[in-house]
Amino acid sequence: MFRHYVAMLLLLAAMPLFGQITVFNGANITITTGALVHCNGGVKITNSANLTNNGTLNVTKNSSLALAGNFENSSSSVVNGNGIYTIEQDWVNSATFQAQGSEVILNGNTEQLITSTNGTITEFNDLTLTGAGTGINQRKSLVGVNSRTSVNGILNLNDRELYTGTQSFEVLNVVPTAVLQSATFGSEGFVSSLDPGYLVRHTNQTTSYLFPVGSSDGVYRYRPIELTPNSANNSTYNVRFNNYSADADGYFLAQHAADIDAANDLFYHSIVRSSGSANVDIRTHYLASDDGEWISQAHWYANNAQWEDVTTTSNGSAGNFAYNEKANWNFPTSNPSYVLINTANELIIPNVFTPNEDGANDDFFIISKGLTDYNLVIVNRWGNPVFETTDPTAVWDGTSGGNPCNEGTYFYILKAKSSGKDKVMQGHITLHRN
Repeated sequence: MFRHYVAMLLLLAAMPLFGQITVFNGANITITTGALVHCNGGVKITNSANLTNNGTLNVTKNSSLALAGNFENSSSSVVNGNGIYTIEQDWVNSATFQAQGSEVILNGNTEQLITSTNGTITEFNDLTLTGAGTGINQRKSLVGVNSRTSVNGILNLNDRELYTGTQSFEVLNVVPTAVLQSATFGSEGFVSSLDPGYLVRHTNQTTSYLFPVGSSDGVYRYRPIELTPNSANNSTYNVRFNNYSADADGYFLAQHAADIDAANDLFYHSIVRSSGSANVDIRTHYLASDDGEWISQAHWYANNAQWEDVTTTSNGSAGNFAYNEKANWNFPTSNPSYVLINTANELIIPNVFTPNEDGANDDFFIISKGLTDYNLVIVNRWGNPVFETTDPTAVWDGTSGGNPCNEGTYFYILKAKSSGKDKVMQGHITLHRN
């Protein structure tokens, strides 16, 4: 075991350098394009050293040292260049790191930290997370500092967990694909946070931005959010997954508007528009097999101290996940809290209408709430369909194929789901024209 101290101008060409701990003490170091520098015990850059890396710096913890495998930048030193940094243990940046076109790969099989001794925030260009650790050793964790990727950078989670704790990780690149992950079900890469930490993304396009959030605290859950801005204005959104009942944070699920039947007590999300003015479509993904069936979302209104339905949502599925989506949400309050809910069922079906264009009772329509997979068919006395819709807000004006239907009795069959259970209603409608 030895320490390799460098206090001179050093040019490292296309050849490996092997050592236990390499300390660049006040040196000017250049790793040229194509060069590989391999350090088995760690790298420490100190005393106003300057490292320009245009090759590959590979730092492992193949050493008997106590804290092997760290990359440490300290004491007014400067690190820059367009090269690759492959780090097996902690990234400790307490000086100047100029990311330029570089890539930092955190590839350890035990928990790795992104931290600083003096609060310096690292702005990476590309940050890639790899490794084979499980549980807590799947994590790459922010400790005491926020962090971010640059306006041209990519955050590639692969199948790892980026644990921000109470800190936040910010993606400055507005390209929707600036966050990448493994999409293998059960092995998704995700970002986990604790209040007040967030995954922060900047947007300027009217397309879907994925916030791959989840948690390995307690029950492992990956429950992503997709936000689709309704305008291309520059905006910033923060998302956090809270892997516990909202009751724990004082957003009591029992305090809700009268039209809410039940709320998800397993988890809730925090969503904030921290800058800009673009409304968004909010799509909340969940596993119906584990979480139950939910037909809407509620937002916490502090002024009323209760959860209230965001109303007029849609439901669907994407791969193994179900989702609920609220379109054109305008963030009416500053509170960040959202939870999946089921609303009280409301179903009013009239049995007579008069489509005579007198402005009174001219259309047949069903008033409903809390129904999904909606399908309404109306047939005449011979069983021939005259009207069919999957839109709960649609109305029948008493015509078929553009022609007025005859007076008389018609029959309806309504199939839908309520709180995940099948519901079938049928009955008759009388059409009068006088």
